[in-house]
Amino acid sequence: MPDTSSGDDAATADFAAALGVQPVADDVFWSASPAWGGTERMFGGVVVAQTLSAAADTVDAGQVLHSVHGHFLRPVPPGSRPGLAVTRVRDGRSISLRSVVVSVDGTPAFLATCSFHAPEPGDAYQLAMPDVPWPDGAADRDIDGAPWPLDVIDLGPSRPAADGTYQATRRLWVRTRGRLADDPAVHWAVAGFVSDMTGSSFRPGSLGSWGAHTDASLDHALWLHRPFRLDQWVLFDLQALVNAGARATVRGVMYDISGRLVASMAQELLVRPLDQPRPVGPTDRA
Repeated sequence: MPDTSSGDDAATADFAAALGVQPVADDVFWSASPAWGGTERMFGGVVVAQTLSAAADTVDAGQVLHSVHGHFLRPVPPGSRPGLAVTRVRDGRSISLRSVVVSVDGTPAFLATCSFHAPEPGDAYQLAMPDVPWPDGAADRDIDGAPWPLDVIDLGPSRPAADGTYQATRRLWVRTRGRLADDPAVHWAVAGFVSDMTGSSFRPGSLGSWGAHTDASLDHALWLHRPFRLDQWVLFDLQALVNAGARATVRGVMYDISGRLVASMAQELLVRPLDQPRPVGPTDRA
């Protein structure tokens, strides 16, 4: 567990609250745009987190989130109060499926399905955790000078192979600054937030550069394989698969400190070069 002050615990509680939602009617919720959520548009990880928070509020205790599949339709303006409408698509013996529409002023901005599963025993197998430095250095708590609600140690990409490809285009150790509540749904929400911290990992030809492209997420998928805590260190290892047709696809895996593969994600983005550089905000680099 992080060695943190009460101030860090309070900041973490505020962070978790910002990723949650408030009910306004049966299966209808509203959310808020946090101050660190973006200057031109709310960070996509906040939208994903709030979406699965709303879906989790509609399933029975004992069912755990195992997958989220979402499509970004348009940006969520900062300072807005998005509405979230949940549809109970299916409640089976072991699987429950929810669809969620996130809207701003009645216009859909994000559409997702969230699936929940009553845990049961089964075969176990996973890819081994990559050999990376352990998180024993100082963590960053800001991005380009802007406060960030997480401790992050950015290991950078792996060394490129002779053909210019990378085994990993971004590697992060990440955790909340303080202790999170034990409620699994809180950790699911933080996992949703972290899963969108792709940086420029999807652009191997221009890693670390900003302002010269449009980088717009088109869709986002997240799978949670095992219970884990986001107030303990998690390695987020990302790999660009392909850039083609002005689109990029990136995948990532998350390992806990004991080496268990606990989550995976995939994302497709629209990537277009710009004739004129654009201003860059902190969440662009997240």
